[in-house]
Amino acid sequence: MRDEMLVLGRRDLEGLAVTPSEVVEVLEDAFRQKAAGLVQNPPKPTVKPRPDAFMNAMPAYLGGSDRAGIKWVSGFEGNREQGLPYIYGAFLLSDAGTGRPLALMDGGWITEMRTAGVSGVVLRHVAPVRRRLAIVGCGAQGRRHLEFILSERPGIEEVRAFDRRPAAVSTLLEGAGGRRSVEARSVREALEGADVVVTAVTVQLPDEDRTADGVDDDAVLLPIDYSDSIGPPVANAATCFAVDDLAQYRSMASEHFDGFREPDAELAQVVAGAVVVPDTGRRLFMNLGIAMDDVALGALVYERARARGAGTTIAFP
Repeated sequence: MRDEMLVLGRRDLEGLAVTPSEVVEVLEDAFRQKAAGLVQNPPKPTVKPRPDAFMNAMPAYLGGSDRAGIKWVSGFEGNREQGLPYIYGAFLLSDAGTGRPLALMDGGWITEMRTAGVSGVVLRHVAPVRRRLAIVGCGAQGRRHLEFILSERPGIEEVRAFDRRPAAVSTLLEGAGGRRSVEARSVREALEGADVVVTAVTVQLPDEDRTADGVDDDAVLLPIDYSDSIGPPVANAATCFAVDDLAQYRSMASEHFDGFREPDAELAQVVAGAVVVPDTGRRLFMNLGIAMDDVALGALVYERARARGAGTTIAFP
């Protein structure tokens, strides 16, 4: 084992049958570690090899579980025209005691699962029961969020969805499980009456759509696309505006959050009970995507893969 590394592709990872609930639980634990000051998670540096693309390096160490790793992840808008995924990535899990690389994993799958998982964590800490879900952006993240939100809130009665690609909307709504479904013709139609809103677009919406017009007065807003779908007035009027990491938010503020107020809290404070989320008003939780999530999930799937003999072992170094 000292000179071997486990490689886990998407098929290997999907074969481990990790459930949404398991992902949410391991991420909730990571946020508790963060609240206790046990996590090192520096803001992610970014390079932009193309105007419509990014590549991020994302390292973290979880002291409570003694796990360390790094993800190299990219998003290229032009990939869609080539029939390629928008997100590519590779996650490397290392032994925190020696630095030895333990496993290399498909970072795209890790990103999909942990991002939706963090939204699941949010829903465990807000009230009341949600009934009407809106999803704007029906790609991989939209589909994963539908899966995770229905797992956490099975009482959802209606799913409304919008995407500039009608086929993507139809595909997403196939996962609604017989609930009332609406293929919205616009962002506004998708948001109408929703009390949970997920936005997962890759190109910034027009300003007239970056509002919360029409959503329920007590809605929970879950944008995972920074400010592409949510404008400053939405954040500034929220009864609770929280982010997953304040240092990450501040490092990106000049580029992405001009006009936004300082967040009220980090999600870790909410999970630990140090900050109580109001039961009323529009609550905004902005998941910027932090490396801590990747390490927590990566460690979970590594242990399961080893127990089941999944993946491919290669000589390394």
